[in-house]
Amino acid sequence: MSTSGPGVDTHEMVLIHRLIRREFGQLPRLLRSAAGDRARSKVIGAHAREMVSFLHTHHSGEDELLFPLLRERAALDPELMDRMDAQHEQVDNAVTGISAELPGWTASADAAAGERMAALIEAMMPTLIDHLAEEEHKLLPIVSVTVTQSEWDALGKHGMSAIPLTRRLVMLGHITEEADDAERQTFLQVVPAPARLAYKLIGHRQFTRETATIRR
Repeated sequence: MSTSGPGVDTHEMVLIHRLIRREFGQLPRLLRSAAGDRARSKVIGAHAREMVSFLHTHHSGEDELLFPLLRERAALDPELMDRMDAQHEQVDNAVTGISAELPGWTASADAAAGERMAALIEAMMPTLIDHLAEEEHKLLPIVSVTVTQSEWDALGKHGMSAIPLTRRLVMLGHITEEADDAERQTFLQVVPAPARLAYKLIGHRQFTRETATIRR
């Protein structure tokens, strides 16, 4: 347990939630756009796999590192936490179904498999959107005065550990895509200086090029 007192800036999670809403909101169209096109299904499949992994890691970090701390330290509404758990389970069930279809679809571009994945995402989106909004409005204010900086940093390291080194600059682009100047500056302050420079010189162009190909 950290010896420093509680108190953290949780706004970086808002940026991560924006990424999740945006990318999963676009995925059904992208999956359908690759029907019968194996070159495109390889591109969209890699993107979908990355986003599914990102969402799974985000939720597993909360389940393992954040929610237990909140239950231990804060006077939480039991119904709220039960709802958070149920929403995680619903989303994870959809993610499991998508993950089962993705490898075969990526290789085959089978239209029926793509439609099944698109339908799974569309069915889970209302739950996911409600979950992220409630987390931001009801949980993050509690987190900000309950969790220590080292504990918050551990949650961030958990998320980062699942992203391959070769993909971290691109994910930085995804996280900051909808950030305003102040949000971007604040977020980048916690990024090591060499990575900030690499993103400026290489990463942003790579992100822009990739997303243009994916979203066409």
